[in-house]
Amino acid sequence: MASVPTAAAPPADSNRKTQKRGTGSAADIAKFIDAGAQDAFKRPWFRLERGLRLNRLRAFTEEERTKLSLTQYETAALLALLQKALDKGQLNSKTNVVYDHEAEKILEIKGLVMHRGADGYMKFQILEKKTATARRKRDVGAGAAATAATAATAAAAADPVATN
Repeated sequence: MASVPTAAAPPADSNRKTQKRGTGSAADIAKFIDAGAQDAFKRPWFRLERGLRLNRLRAFTEEERTKLSLTQYETAALLALLQKALDKGQLNSKTNVVYDHEAEKILEIKGLVMHRGADGYMKFQILEKKTATARRKRDVGAGAAATAATAATAAAAADPVATN
C-alpha cells in the first residue's frame, strides 16, 4: 500500500488571528468588577435585572423590619409576598415601585398594605389595580347613516299614502 504524504503541520502560532495580550493583575480585574457592580444599582427600577431587584427587595424588607419592629416570621412573609409579586409582574413598573436610584433603595411600594391582625401578627397584601375594560367607539359615519335609514323607514311606515 502506498502511503499518502502528509504535510507538515504549521507552527501553532501562525494560525492564530488574534494575539494574546498580557492579562491584568487580579487587583485590576477586581476593580473592574466592583466598578460594574457599583453602577448596576444606579439604574432606574425598570432597568434593573431580576437578581438586582431581589437584592433591593431584601434591603427594603430589612428596612421595614427595623422601622416596624417585625418578627423574623413576619419579615420572611413580607419577602415571600414581594418575591411572588415580582414574579407575577406586579412590581415591574416604575409606577408601582418608588425607587431612588441615587440612594440605591426602594422608598415605597405602592399597593403594599400592612395591618396587624387581632392575633398580633402583621399581615401583608399587595392590592392589584383594576384594569379598565376597553370600550369600542362607534363609527360616527356608520352610526349616522344607520340612523338616517331608520328614520326614513319609520317615516314611510307612518305615512303609507306618500309612498304610493
